[in-house]
Amino acid sequence: MHGKSIFALPLLWLAACGGGAEKGAPATAESAPSEPPVVTIVAKDFAFEAPDTIHAGMTTLKLVNEGPDLHHVQLVRLTEGHTYEEFLAALKEMKPGMSPPAWIIDVAGPNSPLPGGESSLTQELQPGTYALTCFIDTPDHVPHIAKGMVKPLTILPNNMPSAAAPTADITVTMSDYAWEITPALSAGKHVIRIENAASQPHEMFIMQLAPGKTAEDVMKWGQTYQGPPPGKPMGGISGMATGQVGYLPVDLPAGEYLLVCFLPDAKDGQPHLAHGMIKQLTVS
Repeated sequence: MHGKSIFALPLLWLAACGGGAEKGAPATAESAPSEPPVVTIVAKDFAFEAPDTIHAGMTTLKLVNEGPDLHHVQLVRLTEGHTYEEFLAALKEMKPGMSPPAWIIDVAGPNSPLPGGESSLTQELQPGTYALTCFIDTPDHVPHIAKGMVKPLTILPNNMPSAAAPTADITVTMSDYAWEITPALSAGKHVIRIENAASQPHEMFIMQLAPGKTAEDVMKWGQTYQGPPPGKPMGGISGMATGQVGYLPVDLPAGEYLLVCFLPDAKDGQPHLAHGMIKQLTVS
């Protein structure tokens, strides 16, 4: 979920590593962890607690929201030769609706759970210079990154084999401007393989609607953020660049859900939901 008002998003764009060989067994160049290592990122108002460095490879990022507000993790990768300091300087120059410099690449992270909740995303991470960011702006329409919610992250090369990707039972393909879901979402636990086949970054924010509430109620609430939200944030993925793939674990109670992409469009700066990338569906 990315912030500002749902209809006028001035969006810029968007621990330890475990899982080695069994205890007592010598690690070898051929051995690989049975599961991806988990990197925990704790979100508070308004800061991240996370490692400064991790290793490349298939990795699970787990977001723990210890603040009273919504928070997500939007990773950005800085192409070779560019620094975290340049990234901070570029943020100051950005204006609403502007596209980021080409050397800043969206890399998906866990989208926002409820305060006190957790969400995760597993994906193959490449070595390089990154930043952890939060662009959500509830409840005062000031993006959290402007309040200091940004942290550098270095991903180091990894000489060990990477863990295998999780086994997915649902596939979501993102396009301009929709999600193709195969098979249909059902209640219970799933691992969703999400791929961005579109021409620009997209996200998938998941909200379980409160009884009797609709997408229209969510959009009205997003204008002011006054009163309780018309649903329960259930995580999802933040902005994912074209061609990227992630694996999203979910546990969905039966009910009405809303999928939303708040990212600004590359052509007109309008949020993708204004182009129709908002979907209500029944999970049973």
